[in-house]
Amino acid sequence: MHALSRRSMLQRSASGFGLLGLAGMLPGAHATSASGLHSTHTPRAKRVIFLFMNGGPSHIDTFDPKP
Repeated sequence: MHALSRRSMLQRSASGFGLLGLAGMLPGAHATSASGLHSTHTPRAKRVIFLFMNGGPSHIDTFDPKP
């Protein structure tokens, strides 16, 4: 059996994770443009408010029952 060194294992795992990130950035065959989508109803929303709230209680504080 082939013995794998620590350096070789780290290089292979880092390249694997790098390829996963690269695959997320490349356009896939399933990606469609907005003009390619056909809807049967007319959209009613004119504006969207997107709230990204950083912070809050941690998951430990919200699921840990305290007296």
